[in-house]
Amino acid sequence: MAASAYDKLIFELSSPGRVAWSLPEADVPASDAKKLLPAQHLRKDAPELPEVSEFDVVRHYSRL
Repeated sequence: MAASAYDKLIFELSSPGRVAWSLPEADVPASDAKKLLPAQHLRKDAPELPEVSEFDVVRHYSRL
């Protein structure tokens, strides 16, 4: 049986710049998380999330 693209980890399907969803501009003023939350609750680095399309996300999790 040949392996398909959806037998891979979601991180293996990742491609830089690919997005699943774009949110509209916020209609409320932005606030600084550093002023609202204690330092121990803030990330030091950005999360390492896969860059996949919405279609790839749905297919990946449907096949689990």
